[in-house]
Amino acid sequence: MAAIAACLYVSLPEWQARPRSRSLLLVPPVLAFICVYIMMGFVAPEHREPWLLRGALATGLVLGVIRGFFIKADIDEFGLVRLPGASDGLFATVVITTAMVAATLAPLVIEQAATWVPYATSVAGLGATYLSGRAVAVYLRTRS
Repeated sequence: MAAIAACLYVSLPEWQARPRSRSLLLVPPVLAFICVYIMMGFVAPEHREPWLLRGALATGLVLGVIRGFFIKADIDEFGLVRLPGASDGLFATVVITTAMVAATLAPLVIEQAATWVPYATSVAGLGATYLSGRAVAVYLRTRS
């Protein structure tokens, strides 16, 4: 929960369209991946579906890179980047947060919910790779 809270906090300037350094664009995806790796540990061995996670990771990366190349990025004279209208980062982070909360709390409430955890992990993985693909594409596009 600390990693996802940190991811939400670090993403806040982007959602408010405030300028920040290019290197800070890469921090939320790293924190999101920490959440996904933790969630992978919650999946029971009999419920693992590696094809689903691999597909979600590949899909998220492709979608993130495509979005990163088409997102509007403003660079000021100090080299700070501002992403106006980039609410997709907020949406992806909220999806990761929701998936992590569901994967953590649902099996505690409903025993059959343990079968949902691989799907929640895949959704979180999709969001994490989306954020990382988008951040890397924006980072490479805005370098001078």
